[in-house]
Formats: sequence, structure tokens, C-alpha cells
Amino acid sequence: MNPNLLTNKRIFIIEDNMANVVIERMLLEQKGARVITDRWGIDAPAHIRKAMPVELILLDLMFPENISGYDVFRDLRAHTEFDHIPIIAVSASDPSTAIPKTQAYGFNGFIAKPVSFDLFPEQIARILNGEKVWYRG
Repeated sequence: MNPNLLTNKRIFIIEDNMANVVIERMLLEQKGARVITDRWGIDAPAHIRKAMPVELILLDLMFPENISGYDVFRDLRAHTEFDHIPIIAVSASDPSTAIPKTQAYGFNGFIAKPVSFDLFPEQIARILNGEKVWYRG
């Protein structure tokens, strides 16, 4: 696979599990991406605003303290300045229920965890090229 597949693509990851952050960051940075992370999703619009420009948001669906990725998604989509940024759910939630729900909310895709070391960077490149990816694992 092309080592420069994601060169200078700015990807914002909202994920509370640090092991997942490390893996996703490593896989994306190996292909040239610039990765910015937020651990909790609380006040995500302000954090993303500071990180702009951002070309893609990867969003976990399950956070502590009764916060869900769906809440964060709604909060982000309430700000029209982020309308052009695809938001992809990256989750360990059961794909058979999570994919229809993320589609109904308007997510731009879903990638099941654990992410595939081989497929993940290419899935992200496809999304950045305008494709929809609904990956069940």
C-alpha cells in the first residue's frame, strides 16, 4: 500500500480509550496523516475549531459519564461550519444495530472495532475520496 496514502490529511479522533487512540494514530500517521485527538468529546466543536482545518472526524460511540457518540455527533452537526467534514463512527458497538442507527443520524460511515491494521488506512483514504464505508468487521 502507498506509504503516502494520507499525506497531510488532517484527521480528528474523538476516542476515550487510549489503546485505540494509539493504534488508530499509528496506522494513520504511518500513511502520512496528521492526527489530532480529543479524549472525551465534551465541547468537541471548540476543540475541532482550534484544530482546523480538519478533513475527517473519527468518532467513538461509547463514552463514560452517559455521553454517547450520537450526542457528540448532534452537537457537531449543530454547527454549520462543520457540515463539510465527514464524521465516521469507529465503534465496538454491534454493527447490526449501530450501522442502521448511524445511517439514520447522518453519519458518513461506520468502521467496526477492532480496526483492521491492513484495511483501516485504505478505508480512511476511500472516505476522504468521497466514498461511504460501512464496515462490519
